Amino acid sequence: MSTSQNNISTNSRISGYVYGEKGNPLGSAKVTCNEKKTITLFDGFYEFKNIEPGTYTITASLKGFKSQSKVVNIQKNDIINLDFRLSEAKGTAKIYGTVYDIETKKPVTSGGTIILILPVTNRYALLDKNGRYEFNDLAEDSYDLLASIPGYEDERVTVKLVEGEKKTQDFFCRPVMNIEPSWG
Repeated sequence: MSTSQNNISTNSRISGYVYGEKGNPLGSAKVTCNEKKTITLFDGFYEFKNIEPGTYTITASLKGFKSQSKVVNIQKNDIINLDFRLSEAKGTAKIYGTVYDIETKKPVTSGGTIILILPVTNRYALLDKNGRYEFNDLAEDSYDLLASIPGYEDERVTVKLVEGEKKTQDFFCRPVMNIEPSWG
């Protein structure tokens, strides 16, 4: 009985942490090792086990951050510690718009916030006196925006941007109906 070279188990592994540029751990970051994929834990930890000998490209990415790749050469039984420090993604794209009352078609001037939802730290834009908001320096990506306006139902949209694009995204919010119960 001969032993095939492919049946030899390997104890090689690649693990490490993904951090933001200020050293904060980045949970839910995607880490790829050639075709294998994983997601970091809340503390930024990731791990690939039973890696065959060879050359691998490890890439860490998270929305709102620049992805980073490193190449490693793995030998049998290697244990590689590979940490990443991702910097915030900056670009030249912009999202701006106005929040309108869907019934009156007039801008909402009573205040409120538009939230640009990101995995680690959301960005916020307060409405100005004309019901307008804007987000600048965005990188090419797809963004979820939430309009949170007192007295109105929340509205959520997704906006896809390419580098350098300036896109208008208006919101048409429905006033919250305060219905009195029949008993009181």
